[in-house]
Amino acid sequence: MHDSLISVAMVFFLLMSGYFSGKLSSPKLKNFCVSLISNVVLLLLFCMGIDFGSIFTQRDVGYQIIKSALLFSALIAFFTYIFLYRKRRVTSVKKEELSFFMPFKGCLKAMTAFLLGLAVFKITGVRLEDVHLSSSYVLSILIFLVGIDLVGFKIGRFNLELVAVPIFTIFATLLAVFVFSVFSHLSWRELFVVSSGLGWFSLSGPMVNKLVSPEMGAMAFMTDFFREMFSIMFLYFLGKKQPTGAIGISGAAALDSALPFIRENCEETYISHAIFSGFVLTVLAPFLISFSVTLVG
Repeated sequence: MHDSLISVAMVFFLLMSGYFSGKLSSPKLKNFCVSLISNVVLLLLFCMGIDFGSIFTQRDVGYQIIKSALLFSALIAFFTYIFLYRKRRVTSVKKEELSFFMPFKGCLKAMTAFLLGLAVFKITGVRLEDVHLSSSYVLSILIFLVGIDLVGFKIGRFNLELVAVPIFTIFATLLAVFVFSVFSHLSWRELFVVSSGLGWFSLSGPMVNKLVSPEMGAMAFMTDFFREMFSIMFLYFLGKKQPTGAIGISGAAALDSALPFIRENCEETYISHAIFSGFVLTVLAPFLISFSVTLVG
């Protein structure tokens, strides 16, 4: 409990420090800091590959984690879509301007960085602590930069549908937790920990790894990573017909990595839904992770 409180306090401090630093910075400096986020994420994923190397290099353990994470994230996506399904009038979208493979480039880069970390561990056996490094340091820098990035987001007018997206996204995740626990070797408490990152895989993996175990951290990372993959597919095929459902599946990623694709595939009015939902889930994720960890002792 003490470690969880310290972790969530540190995340909150870094977010707020980044936010107020962004407020006080010049636009040029702020834009430069925000431009670093994608590279810092790749560095963090590389470090996570080394951290989780001892887990994923065990074939049976790694296969079980990947299989469970894939099925669990698919169930989260399904329930989120059902919760946020709406009958609505379809409007035209210039489909010829969209590329199905473009958004997967980011995911491919992320997975490549992670696999490179795994390869370094497998070949050299080196651990981050052996070279006096920690993925927690990189995560701290990332959270600070995310705080700076929050300065530029404006939500606009509130309405019931706007608020419903993050609320139903959380409910859908919790329902998936209880349903999947019936068929999984993991308890609902453990699955709650695994899913509490709400799609923010660069936070959930390292934070759960630190607070619980490398196995749980790896499961949390893969669950949120697969969740983003599903969100990209839903946005491409259903973004214009079911924008709230597609945005909900994106989870916290709707604020950053999924936002450009949301702009391309959803009506303009739903950009505010993505920003609001992503903002709420981004801020809530570290608190939810810390709370869920206390449930597993």
